[in-house]
Amino acid sequence: MIDGIFLGGLGFAAAIVLVLIEVPVGVAMGLVGLAGCAMILGISGTLVIGATTTWESLTNYTLTMLPLFVLMGNLAAQSELSSRLYAAMRTLIGHRRGGLALATIGASAGFGMISGSSLATTATMGRIALPEMRAGGYSDSLSSGTIAAGGTLGILIPPSTVLVIYAFLAEQSIRQLLLATAGPIVLAVFLYCLAIWLPILFGWSEAPRRERASVTERLNALKELAPPMGVFGLIMGGLYSGYFTANETAAVGVAVVLVYGIISRRLNFKRFMAAAMDTAITCGALYLVLIAANIFNFFLALSGLPFSLTALFAGILDNPLLVILVMSVIYILLGTLMDSLAMLLLTVPLFVPVAQAAGIDLIWFGIFAVMVVEMGLITPPVGMNLFVLKATNPDIPMTTLWRGVLPFVTADAVRIVLLIAFPALALWLPYAAL
Repeated sequence: MIDGIFLGGLGFAAAIVLVLIEVPVGVAMGLVGLAGCAMILGISGTLVIGATTTWESLTNYTLTMLPLFVLMGNLAAQSELSSRLYAAMRTLIGHRRGGLALATIGASAGFGMISGSSLATTATMGRIALPEMRAGGYSDSLSSGTIAAGGTLGILIPPSTVLVIYAFLAEQSIRQLLLATAGPIVLAVFLYCLAIWLPILFGWSEAPRRERASVTERLNALKELAPPMGVFGLIMGGLYSGYFTANETAAVGVAVVLVYGIISRRLNFKRFMAAAMDTAITCGALYLVLIAANIFNFFLALSGLPFSLTALFAGILDNPLLVILVMSVIYILLGTLMDSLAMLLLTVPLFVPVAQAAGIDLIWFGIFAVMVVEMGLITPPVGMNLFVLKATNPDIPMTTLWRGVLPFVTADAVRIVLLIAFPALALWLPYAAL
């Protein structure tokens, strides 16, 4: 009989290896979870677990908002909200020194909010914004660093599918998690602005001024910004006031974006069906991942690995800061190897029990985990966002990418330190809204 803890550790390592050799994360976790359950429970017990887990995942109330959030993002994309966001911000602030970089940060956050993927945002903005900044005389280091870092913002901005998934896995309130993002988002934008301005101020990066847009162009740009800002304001306002539940907010968001697309005549029947088809495909993939993650988590629980990990941390559980620092190192290392969703799916079932034992608030921990994971994606020398940007722009040397992203890595490190030192940055709003 194979020892359960050894089997759990072997299964966890196998899942990481499968993800690293580019087996889809849902398939990797599902295969390992089913195989591990079969070795512990036998075939008949595994079939029962597979059936009940599938049913529970598909009928879970927390996840009912997931298709609505995905549909809202796809409708926004088909209504050209995301593509017009960069043009509007470029018009409004592009004439200032560093204005195009700031516009890229804002547009990356908006696109990431819609796509839910740091890697997809980096690849897309690398094709859209990099030629624009190069044409404006911006140095490659500033341009590439801005794009790589901007890709990390969208995953934290509501509606965040990653936070919905974390809420499901950690059994936390999605409303409180979404509210907890407000402080870290404001802090991130401020620190990223400093990461752009300071290198320009000290002459480390080039960012010439551009000709100021006309009053008419700026007014038109403000009109283009109104719909995405209105949707975001509706989400946060409805959640904070308690007027909408998270599920109702998602439904209202879909309705607002749909009405906007129809009134603006940018959303026709063909585009609506394309958004619906993309939503079905995306949600199918997400639910497959969630079902697989549930089976994998059940296998880990059966093996006793989470409890063993908690016991391993026993010597430092009375020092939550040390626990957080150890987890930070693990997340940053994993960020050099895999996507943020894969990292969270693999680590949440192991780290949440440890965080609970150390007395760490799980709402705060969700925000912290997402921030550290995203920092790992841009940390030299092997952050995943850097490789994505290099793949789409092979003429940029890796050393230039490393140099360009360092101010943003520093900004992320400062943000994480502030979050650890002042947990109220994330927790004041969700608990004030109770």
